[in-house]
Amino acid sequence: MTAWSSLAVAATGEADVPRLERFEPRTRATVRYADPAAWITATAVANALSVSGVLRSASSHEIGMVVVSDDGPAASMAEINAATSSGFSSPLRYAASNPGSLVGVSCIAFGLRGPTINLTMLPADGISVALRLCEGWLNRGVARWMVVATFSVNRLEGKCSRALLLGCQNLIGGVGKPLTQSAADWLVSPGME
Repeated sequence: MTAWSSLAVAATGEADVPRLERFEPRTRATVRYADPAAWITATAVANALSVSGVLRSASSHEIGMVVVSDDGPAASMAEINAATSSGFSSPLRYAASNPGSLVGVSCIAFGLRGPTINLTMLPADGISVALRLCEGWLNRGVARWMVVATFSVNRLEGKCSRALLLGCQNLIGGVGKPLTQSAADWLVSPGME
């Protein structure tokens, strides 16, 4: 039995490229400087949420999110570095270069207002922490649903994000399947199957 055995997986999502057409034009304009890594993560979240229908039935305050990644918004960080070297950098681009943008873009895009955190560590090292955080927030009623996502860059497969929509088995009325170790492992090793 795992430390997060009360969790159930209601939906999964995966993305290896940003699919901006999945987002409303207003959202794309609001976060126009977002890094491709943040958009890839948001696309994986969109894929999970669209399958589940949770956004139609839950308040945005009932849905939280945890992202685990040690790769972050590399393209935006490189742009800021280059701009700084030339003597001018637009403050509008700073938010996109923050590792927290991997969770922030999804929260903006879907109006998620539950608890959020971005763990800047290898997914293999951080996923058990992320799942324990989710379980704690769900069991205490801080959130009804949690999205846990990873973003990884692999030399062979490229960029990949995977997301699980989680709920507590005893609170979501039989929706989904119990979270297994293989589902947690799926988050950790994108593109390796």
